[in-house]
Amino acid sequence: MSETTGTTGTTGTAGSTAGTTRTTDVTGALVGLVERVTGLPGLSPASRFQQLENWTSLAALRLLTDVEDAFGVQLDLRTYFAVADVAGLGGLVTAALADR
Repeated sequence: MSETTGTTGTTGTAGSTAGTTRTTDVTGALVGLVERVTGLPGLSPASRFQQLENWTSLAALRLLTDVEDAFGVQLDLRTYFAVADVAGLGGLVTAALADR
């Protein structure tokens, strides 16, 4: 039997499952945010920002604001701009949530 340690994570086998589920949930929500900001439907976690048709610096800043509002986290700007794809952003947001 594994033990739960608060809302930011768990230990044992259930911990890895909970962490994966949380990252998947966050990444899924981020796909929707990126689709809304860019106006491009059908994106995936593997979608790379620089390859998006409507990706501009303004879109990047709008997404940053939306992410921070939606998840209640504040991301480091340099780290945010270094992320290449939606899945990477999901990992960044998940880590920020765990640090709260």
